[in-house]
Amino acid sequence: MNAIFSAVVGPLATYFFSILGLVIVAGYAVLRLNSTQIIREKVWSSFVGDKDFNDEKLKSFARDQLDLTRFRVVYGVSARSVMDLHRLLSWMEQYKVSPIDVKRVRSWIDPSRDEPLRTPSKRYIVTWMAVFGILILSLTLPHAASESKVTFLTMKVSGTWFSSDGTSVNGIWERWQIDSQSCMKHILPDLNLTGLTGTETAAICDGIAGGELKTVVGDSLKFQRWSLAVIAFVIASLAVIILLNVNVASRARRLGNQLRSTEKAASEQQQILEEVSPIDL
Repeated sequence: MNAIFSAVVGPLATYFFSILGLVIVAGYAVLRLNSTQIIREKVWSSFVGDKDFNDEKLKSFARDQLDLTRFRVVYGVSARSVMDLHRLLSWMEQYKVSPIDVKRVRSWIDPSRDEPLRTPSKRYIVTWMAVFGILILSLTLPHAASESKVTFLTMKVSGTWFSSDGTSVNGIWERWQIDSQSCMKHILPDLNLTGLTGTETAAICDGIAGGELKTVVGDSLKFQRWSLAVIAFVIASLAVIILLNVNVASRARRLGNQLRSTEKAASEQQQILEEVSPIDL
């Protein structure tokens, strides 16, 4: 078995993770650049080689696109043209905004605007913080459900849903119950109340007595726990994404307030200077 694993499973896993790595890198490039350009460039260079354009204008255009792509990857700012980058750099120089600040609030930077920084509202931040809190609270539900010894099952013929712990069966909202005692004494709930057929009721009693129901419940609980684990992972991932989004939005709001304060102070200083009467020499 070890020989088979090392000879077959090992190389298969290596190829799988290699392909998975390429897919992840390609997906990251597409998401970060918002374009498949880099993939098309790689396909072209694989077949033709790294040949440049012959036309000078096309060479200049290609260099601009390379600079644009590099800027998108490094700073994460969606710029559509080199002119957008020039506008952004002029704004950074005017307001003394550092490249680090631009990276931190990149999702709120739009270089195509005269004022690249879009300041999020306080309501936006509070709303997403509330959503984050709801997601964190909802994480307790999968955890509590995973500790449960009860699962829900359904009959194929009647389509009746019920809960069971392997030793008894309870209807939804516990309107009826079937256990070993009621089966032995033949004191069973009315079929009109349960929605089960006579054959299904007999099968439940046989399953309780023979232990088959406990096996089915055990298998269902395993699947239920795996499903809840996946749900918890998805909820946790969404919570992390929202928290990061709120963090970036808070930084963008602080930077926006800081720039407005600086601009207001400079405007007030200019107004004071204009109101002061010049001294006649």
